[in-house]
Amino acid sequence: MPTRYVTGWISRPIVGPNRVLTLRDHLYGWLGAPDPYRRADEPHVSLFGIRLPEQQRDAFEKRLDSFGAAVGSWTGTVDGYRFYPSLKNPMVVSLDVPVPQARVASPVADLVGAFDGVVDSRPTPPHVTLLMGGVRGEELQWAQVDETVRRRLRAVTGEAVSDRTRHTGSSPPEPLVDPAFPVTVGPPEVEWT
Repeated sequence: MPTRYVTGWISRPIVGPNRVLTLRDHLYGWLGAPDPYRRADEPHVSLFGIRLPEQQRDAFEKRLDSFGAAVGSWTGTVDGYRFYPSLKNPMVVSLDVPVPQARVASPVADLVGAFDGVVDSRPTPPHVTLLMGGVRGEELQWAQVDETVRRRLRAVTGEAVSDRTRHTGSSPPEPLVDPAFPVTVGPPEVEWT
């Protein structure tokens, strides 16, 4: 019988996520609750995707929990927004969180290998997703985001909006502009997909 595999994401949850959730909701509302976006639940910092044999799943989770307890939490400062793949085509709107990932990513990748698994995707730049493009798994196409949303996304980065493109309501409330506040991420966890 062929080996069955399970896939998942290694991530670090945001401890006390209320400030992130409030920012997410205010940003979504200020953007006009655009249909192409959905709000991300359970804020976390993603590390990378994994795949391992299904029969190794429970043992891997136990070892990852032990490793996570040893690693503990990390506290730092949100450093503005990050857009994937770019501000021009923002399929994902997130907060930039400069978590030092090498300390965790390399040992977790080694742990995945010890359970006959593989890292499915390379580590992503550390971020907390706020808004994701697409509905029910469909990818967001840039053309679906209107000019008002584009202009407002540029404005929250702190980029000046020219007089030529300035319109009523294009200046964001101050708490939305280039946010910087303390955030704590917990130990690494796995979320199976």
